[in-house]
Order: sequence, then C-alpha cells, then structure tokens
Amino acid sequence: MEYRKLGKLDVSVVGLGTFRTFDVTDEADLAQRRQIIDNLLSNGINFIDSAAWYGASEKAVGTTIKGKRDQFYLATKVRIEGKKAGEQQIAQSFENFGVDYIDLFQVHNLIDTQTHLPTLERLKEEGKIGMIGVTAMVDDAYPEVMDIMRSGRIDTVQIPYNVVQRTVEEGVLPLAEELGIGVMVMEPLKKGRYVKELKGEPDLTPLKEFGIETWAQALITE
Repeated sequence: MEYRKLGKLDVSVVGLGTFRTFDVTDEADLAQRRQIIDNLLSNGINFIDSAAWYGASEKAVGTTIKGKRDQFYLATKVRIEGKKAGEQQIAQSFENFGVDYIDLFQVHNLIDTQTHLPTLERLKEEGKIGMIGVTAMVDDAYPEVMDIMRSGRIDTVQIPYNVVQRTVEEGVLPLAEELGIGVMVMEPLKKGRYVKELKGEPDLTPLKEFGIETWAQALITE
C-alpha cells in the first residue's frame, strides 16, 4: 500500500468511505463490517471517513474498530445549521465513535461553515481534534472553498475528482499545492458507475504491462 501526506498524517492512498455501506445496526450486518475492517488492516488501509449525516455509520464504525482504534485515522463531518446544534452534533460524533480524539473534522458541503469553524478551532486548540477541513460536491462551491483555503483556517479539502469531473484542476488543486493543504478525493469511480458502464470493454490488455488488470485500477491510477 502506498501512503501520502494528508496534512500531518501519513494515510493510505485508498481509504474507506462509509456513506450507506456502514449505515447498519443489525448484528449480522455489523459482523460483515467487522470483516471489512479486518480486510482494511490486512491491506494496509488506515483511513476511515464518515459523517453525522450518514445515519448509523459513525456508530457502526465505532463498534467495528473497537480495540483497533490506534490502527486507523478517523475523519467525520458536521452538517447542520446553528452553533448549538453544531456543537451537539459534533459531541455526538465523539460518542458514536466511542473516542475522545478525532483526527479530522470537516464541515460537510459548506453547511454553515462560518458558524462551525470557530467550534472546530476551539476543539483543535483543546487537543480533541487533529485537523479541520471542508467538503464540497459541486463546481459552484469551489470559489467559496478557495476563499476558506486562503484564510488559513483549514488543513484539508474533500472534493469529487475523476476522469470526467476535473474542474478542481483549474483552481482548487493548484491552490492546495501552493498552500500545503491536504486533498481527499471522493467519487473517483462515480459511485461505481464508471466501472459498471465499462464492464469488459474497451480491452484492457494494452495496460497490463503497467500492472493494471481492472477498470477500477485504470480509473484511479495517475
């Protein structure tokens, strides 16, 4: 497994996203998720990203990494309007994970960012979180994202980036490099759609000399 810097962390280039997949509460489902966690460890994957908005995902992550917390970096997100509501949701994330420290806390899709940033900055100063980030899903949000990046208040950004969605190459990615801000890529396969559409065509044989055997590998390889 290859590792890269995300802020001050050395994270695996492939991490685990938990939207929908970890939104489970049944014990049989949790047992399957424990196997996923074991598979992550077997393959050197050390980064898990969740969110308060992902239903039961945070709690499922907390349950399935019990006893293995020190082998993972945890990231999550606050998504709600209002200072008090934000503080409550953030506190609930700590409880859901069953931890007293979260490596990266992000403002989800820029929802009430200016309200939540002071709360996250206070928690960072108190040593309860390691880094602060923002996430954005649409091109129209990137000017605001870049303004926040220039403010010096965040350590990471999370944006969609794949063979079709490449707008971030025009501004967000160069600015992140200039400022030393970590980048997390979401939807590299567009929720799997690109792989399903390709199936066996076109022929991958010309890429085998580069160690590429699947379209998933091809689509995320630099």
